[in-house]
Amino acid sequence: MRYFLIPSCEVLIKNILIGTTTEKRLKQALVLWRAKEYDVIIVTGGIYLPPKIQTVPSGSLMKKWLIINKVSADKILCEDKSRDTFENISGALALVIKDLDPKFTVVTHWQHALRFWITFRLAHKLKIRVIPMWYWAGIKTFIFEWFIFLVHLLDHKGTGRIAIANRLARTYPKK
Repeated sequence: MRYFLIPSCEVLIKNILIGTTTEKRLKQALVLWRAKEYDVIIVTGGIYLPPKIQTVPSGSLMKKWLIINKVSADKILCEDKSRDTFENISGALALVIKDLDPKFTVVTHWQHALRFWITFRLAHKLKIRVIPMWYWAGIKTFIFEWFIFLVHLLDHKGTGRIAIANRLARTYPKK
Protein backbone atom coordinates (compact mmCIF):
# COMPACT_ATOMS: atom_id res chain seq x y z
CA MET A 1 0.00 0.00 0.00
CA ARG A 2 0.99 3.60 -0.53
CA TYR A 3 0.83 5.59 2.70
CA PHE A 4 0.84 9.34 2.95
CA LEU A 5 2.25 10.32 6.34
CA ILE A 6 1.60 13.75 7.86
CA PRO A 7 3.26 14.43 11.22
CA SER A 8 1.89 17.11 13.50
CA CYS A 9 3.94 20.06 14.62
CA GLU A 10 2.03 22.84 16.28
CA VAL A 11 -1.22 23.21 18.18
CA LEU A 12 -2.57 26.49 19.50
CA ILE A 13 -4.44 27.11 22.74
CA LYS A 14 -7.59 25.00 23.11
CA ASN A 15 -6.59 22.40 20.51
CA ILE A 16 -6.69 24.76 17.51
CA LEU A 17 -4.92 23.91 14.24
CA ILE A 18 -6.04 26.97 12.25
CA GLY A 19 -3.03 29.06 11.23
CA THR A 20 -0.45 26.54 12.51
CA THR A 21 2.37 24.78 10.73
CA THR A 22 0.38 21.58 11.26
CA GLU A 23 -2.41 23.08 9.17
CA LYS A 24 0.13 24.10 6.50
CA ARG A 25 1.20 20.46 6.26
CA LEU A 26 -2.43 19.31 6.09
CA LYS A 27 -3.26 21.78 3.30
CA GLN A 28 -0.25 20.67 1.25
CA ALA A 29 -1.12 17.03 1.87
CA LEU A 30 -4.73 17.59 0.83
CA VAL A 31 -3.63 18.96 -2.55
CA LEU A 32 -1.36 15.95 -3.07
CA TRP A 33 -3.99 13.49 -1.79
CA ARG A 34 -6.45 14.68 -4.40
CA ALA A 35 -3.99 13.58 -7.11
CA LYS A 36 -4.89 10.00 -6.05
CA GLU A 37 -1.32 8.71 -5.77
CA TYR A 38 -1.87 7.30 -2.27
CA ASP A 39 -4.11 4.67 -0.74
CA VAL A 40 -4.22 5.82 2.88
CA ILE A 41 -3.31 8.90 4.91
CA ILE A 42 -1.59 8.44 8.25
CA VAL A 43 -1.68 11.35 10.69
CA THR A 44 0.57 11.27 13.73
CA GLY A 45 0.79 13.12 16.98
CA GLY A 46 -0.21 12.69 20.58
CA ILE A 47 -0.57 15.20 23.37
CA TYR A 48 2.83 16.87 23.72
CA LEU A 49 1.88 20.31 25.03
CA PRO A 50 0.64 21.40 28.47
CA PRO A 51 -3.09 20.90 29.23
CA LYS A 52 -3.77 24.65 29.08
CA ILE A 53 -2.97 24.38 25.34
CA GLN A 54 -3.66 20.79 24.30
CA THR A 55 -6.08 18.20 25.66
CA VAL A 56 -6.78 16.32 22.41
CA PRO A 57 -4.08 14.37 20.55
CA SER A 58 -2.76 16.12 17.45
CA GLY A 59 -3.44 13.05 15.33
CA SER A 60 -7.12 13.20 16.28
CA LEU A 61 -7.29 16.92 15.51
CA MET A 62 -5.66 16.30 12.13
CA LYS A 63 -8.03 13.46 11.29
CA LYS A 64 -11.01 15.69 12.10
CA TRP A 65 -9.54 18.46 9.91
CA LEU A 66 -9.15 16.04 6.98
CA ILE A 67 -12.69 14.71 7.38
CA ILE A 68 -14.07 18.28 7.42
CA ASN A 69 -12.11 18.81 4.20
CA LYS A 70 -13.79 15.85 2.48
CA VAL A 71 -11.34 13.01 3.04
CA SER A 72 -13.20 9.79 3.78
CA ALA A 73 -12.66 8.64 7.38
CA ASP A 74 -11.95 5.09 6.20
CA LYS A 75 -8.91 6.39 4.29
CA ILE A 76 -7.29 7.90 7.41
CA LEU A 77 -5.22 6.05 9.99
CA CYS A 78 -4.57 7.97 13.18
CA GLU A 79 -1.62 7.52 15.51
CA ASP A 80 -2.36 9.58 18.63
CA LYS A 81 0.33 8.77 21.20
CA SER A 82 3.60 10.09 19.74
CA ARG A 83 5.57 12.94 21.27
CA ASP A 84 8.42 13.17 18.77
CA THR A 85 9.58 12.08 15.33
CA PHE A 86 10.86 8.72 16.56
CA GLU A 87 7.44 7.90 17.99
CA ASN A 88 5.66 9.31 14.90
CA ILE A 89 7.51 6.71 12.85
CA SER A 90 7.19 3.75 15.21
CA GLY A 91 3.51 4.56 15.72
CA ALA A 92 2.87 4.76 11.98
CA LEU A 93 4.70 1.47 11.44
CA ALA A 94 2.60 -0.19 14.14
CA LEU A 95 -0.55 0.85 12.26
CA VAL A 96 0.59 -0.92 9.09
CA ILE A 97 2.42 -3.87 10.64
CA LYS A 98 0.57 -6.43 8.48
CA ASP A 99 1.74 -4.71 5.28
CA LEU A 100 4.94 -6.50 4.25
CA ASP A 101 5.94 -3.83 1.71
CA PRO A 102 4.66 -0.41 2.84
CA LYS A 103 5.47 2.61 0.68
CA PHE A 104 5.66 5.84 2.65
CA THR A 105 5.60 9.41 1.48
CA VAL A 106 6.07 12.05 4.18
CA VAL A 107 5.07 15.69 3.82
CA THR A 108 6.68 18.02 6.34
CA HIS A 109 9.09 20.93 6.78
CA TRP A 110 12.31 20.33 4.86
CA GLN A 111 14.50 19.99 7.97
CA HIS A 112 12.00 17.63 9.57
CA ALA A 113 11.92 15.64 6.31
CA LEU A 114 15.65 14.99 6.69
CA ARG A 115 15.06 13.48 10.14
CA PHE A 116 12.25 11.31 8.82
CA TRP A 117 14.41 10.06 5.97
CA ILE A 118 17.34 9.23 8.28
CA THR A 119 15.23 7.51 10.91
CA PHE A 120 13.20 5.41 8.47
CA ARG A 121 16.40 4.41 6.66
CA LEU A 122 18.78 3.76 9.55
CA ALA A 123 16.42 2.51 12.26
CA HIS A 124 13.86 0.66 10.14
CA LYS A 125 15.72 -0.12 6.90
CA LEU A 126 12.94 1.48 4.83
CA LYS A 127 13.34 3.87 1.94
CA ILE A 128 10.75 6.61 1.91
CA ARG A 129 9.82 9.49 -0.31
CA VAL A 130 9.78 12.91 1.31
CA ILE A 131 7.95 15.98 0.09
CA PRO A 132 9.75 18.84 1.79
CA MET A 133 7.88 22.05 2.52
CA TRP A 134 9.85 25.26 2.29
CA TYR A 135 8.50 27.65 4.91
CA TRP A 136 10.45 29.74 7.41
CA ALA A 137 9.92 28.54 10.98
CA GLY A 138 12.14 31.12 12.68
CA ILE A 139 15.81 31.27 13.63
CA LYS A 140 15.38 29.39 16.93
CA THR A 141 13.61 26.50 15.17
CA PHE A 142 16.14 26.55 12.32
CA ILE A 143 19.06 26.11 14.74
CA PHE A 144 17.22 23.62 16.96
CA GLU A 145 16.32 21.47 13.92
CA TRP A 146 20.01 21.08 13.04
CA PHE A 147 20.76 19.99 16.59
CA ILE A 148 17.91 17.46 16.53
CA PHE A 149 19.07 16.32 13.08
CA LEU A 150 22.40 15.36 14.66
CA VAL A 151 20.56 13.55 17.45
CA HIS A 152 18.70 11.49 14.83
CA LEU A 153 21.87 10.80 12.91
CA LEU A 154 23.73 9.58 16.00
CA ASP A 155 20.76 7.99 17.80
CA HIS A 156 18.58 6.83 14.92
CA LYS A 157 16.41 4.59 17.13
CA GLY A 158 15.64 7.37 19.62
CA THR A 159 16.82 5.46 22.67
CA GLY A 160 19.56 7.84 23.80
CA ARG A 161 19.59 10.30 26.66
CA ILE A 162 18.59 13.36 24.61
CA ALA A 163 15.64 11.68 22.90
CA ILE A 164 14.36 10.28 26.19
CA ALA A 165 14.75 13.64 27.96
CA ASN A 166 12.85 15.35 25.11
CA ARG A 167 10.00 12.84 25.42
CA LEU A 168 9.81 13.28 29.18
CA ALA A 169 9.65 17.06 28.73
CA ARG A 170 6.72 16.53 26.35
CA THR A 171 4.78 14.10 28.57
CA TYR A 172 1.56 15.28 30.21
CA PRO A 173 0.29 15.18 32.85
CA LYS A 174 3.52 15.73 34.76
CA LYS A 175 4.20 13.35 37.61
